[in-house]
Amino acid sequence: MPSDLARTVAVLFGGRSSEHEISLRSAVFILKNIPEKYRIIPVGIARDSSFHSLSGTFSRDDFQNITTQNLSEIIAGLVPKQFNDRNNLPSIFLPARLETLSSNCVQNNFFRVLNCEASCVFPVLHGPNGEDGRFQGLFELAEIAYVGCDMRSTVVGIDKDIQKRLALQAGISVAKYEVVELEELQENEDAVVKRIESSLGYPCFVKPNSMGSAVGTNKVKNQTDLKKALKEATAFDTKALVEELLVGTEVECAFLGTPTHPRITCAGEIAPKEFYSYEEKYADNSEASQYIPARLSDERMQELKKLAIQVAKTMGIVGFSRIDFWNIPQEEKFIFNEYNTIPGLTSISMFPKLWEHEGVNGEIWIAELVDAAYQRKLILDRVQFGIKAEI
Repeated sequence: MPSDLARTVAVLFGGRSSEHEISLRSAVFILKNIPEKYRIIPVGIARDSSFHSLSGTFSRDDFQNITTQNLSEIIAGLVPKQFNDRNNLPSIFLPARLETLSSNCVQNNFFRVLNCEASCVFPVLHGPNGEDGRFQGLFELAEIAYVGCDMRSTVVGIDKDIQKRLALQAGISVAKYEVVELEELQENEDAVVKRIESSLGYPCFVKPNSMGSAVGTNKVKNQTDLKKALKEATAFDTKALVEELLVGTEVECAFLGTPTHPRITCAGEIAPKEFYSYEEKYADNSEASQYIPARLSDERMQELKKLAIQVAKTMGIVGFSRIDFWNIPQEEKFIFNEYNTIPGLTSISMFPKLWEHEGVNGEIWIAELVDAAYQRKLILDRVQFGIKAEI
């Protein structure tokens, strides 16, 4: 493998999900903090699924003044003014090994084939079509290294219902909840509403089963609100999750590593005014209070970290993640909420702030993630096809 290819990382941002804009903010952080030893190809994915990238490769120094607007320009097929010596190229990843691609495939008449110019992918893509296993499957078919959770743990991570079932099986507490299928909602809305009212009552929370960043999440207080919230949630997903109201605060741990060797930070705490909505998460003037470390005794902090490790092992999390719980102070109890396979990486996001509190800055954990991606590829090269390896 050529030396340039061996240390070139394609950073993907944008995507088709409703979390497109948050992806741009997270990508700014990654582009500014990726270690100097790596070359970078910035790759923007439009909402119509087209790929665009700037020609050549870059170092992180080239991105110190990058903005989300610049990334939007790349996605639109434009060239930001600070890179006016480059071209914006329609690009593609192919589900094929580098060895099977023609040596002159780096630039053909139609697309820049990214497999031929990068040996690792860092998908900074939130929500469906990013952290749900689809891209991860593409990268594994291409036999290219990729950062973050593997295909299996992303598939589990995007599905809150599956996460809760696995947690319950492992003896981990979750909120009482109901799952609503789009089909049953369309066929008999009244029966669905009656079931939820009988099981959970009001108030309760309604959310899409497979979204993040609180997209499509609503607190409902009556039947009218419930029907409206179910329609909104199922506009994003074919399953909606309805959960009981928990009185407490959100506590979140950051994870790096593997199920065998998990590394867990202390917890941070989020105390929103009402609930941690999409607007609260990303507003510069958010009224939600953050505490790092969380307002927990040393004993309860250690209990929470052990519980986060149990979640990581139960779900098979690899790479990086944020593991979220509810702290119920009145009962001195933690309730597992979900793990997020590509957590927000903006300047105000909990994941980078938790590791910074531990003395691990962005450059360090990004380097660890990229190095781990290459190591995982070596393992997959040996085991993924069921062919007995030469010893």
